Amino acid sequence: MFFLVWGFKVLYKVLDSGTFLCPQCGADRSYQHRVGRKWFRLYWIPVFPVGGQVNEHVRCDTCQGMFTMGVLARPTSAQLSGQLLDGVRGLIVHVLRAGSMMSPAAREIAVNEVLSAGVPGYTDESLAADLDVVPGDLSGLMGALGGQLADQGKENLLRAGARTALADGPLTDLERSVLTSTAAELGMTPAHAQGLIAMVEQAAPRR
Repeated sequence: MFFLVWGFKVLYKVLDSGTFLCPQCGADRSYQHRVGRKWFRLYWIPVFPVGGQVNEHVRCDTCQGMFTMGVLARPTSAQLSGQLLDGVRGLIVHVLRAGSMMSPAAREIAVNEVLSAGVPGYTDESLAADLDVVPGDLSGLMGALGGQLADQGKENLLRAGARTALADGPLTDLERSVLTSTAAELGMTPAHAQGLIAMVEQAAPRR
C-alpha cells in the first residue's frame, strides 16, 4: 500500500543579529531577528512556500525566548551606561556655564563627580574640552535617560549637578534654572526636584 506523507511546517530565516537587553535574562544578550514562512512538505522535505511571512520576532540566543520587535528599541545596558555618562558630563558642563567656569573649587568637584560616575581618567583638561564641545540643548539626551532610569538614577544625576553648582557658593538663579529644567526633562516633578535640591543645599559646606 502506498502512503502519501505530506504536511506544513513553519521554517525560519535569520534577517539580522546583534546585541539586545533580553527582558527574560535581564542582561545584554546576543539575538537573532527571524521571520517565518509556512512550507508545504512532502515526505518531510520542504517543497514550496505557502503564503507570506509570519511570526517575525527577536530570539535570545541564551534563553531562547522570543519577543516582539519592540525590544530592540530599548537601549542595551552598555548603551544606557554610555548615555548616563554623557548625561552627567553634559549636566556638569551646563551647571558650570551657568555659574563660574573658572572657579577652582567648582572645577575640582566637577571632575570628581564625573570620575565617580564612572568615566576613568577624567581630568581638568577633559573638563575643559567638554566645556568647548557639549551642546547647549541636552533635552533629547535627558528625555531618553528619563524614560529608562529609575527615580534613584535621576536623583543621583541631579545631585551631581547640584553639588557642582554649590561648590563655589549658593546657587544662582541661573544655576537653579539649569537644575530644575534638567529635572523636568528627566521626568521628575517640580516638588521632587526642589526637595532634592534643597537637601543638597542643606548638606553643602557653608562658604
